[in-house]
Amino acid sequence: MLIASVLKNLIEDKGVTYTFISSKTGITVDAISKSLSGKRRLAADEMILICQAANIDLSELLAAEKAS
Repeated sequence: MLIASVLKNLIEDKGVTYTFISSKTGITVDAISKSLSGKRRLAADEMILICQAANIDLSELLAAEKAS
């Protein structure tokens, strides 16, 4: 599974909205949505910002990606 899909699932599990992430990161809701749905490339720096805003540790993301 793509890391963006895993990140999307983790965000949904935590109940965090794209609007909240956008307000914390400065990344538009549209860009977040497209990145996490695979319609836009998810840049590494954006992934880190999104994880921080959603309170997802990178090790949690990588562990979930390996498990999928």
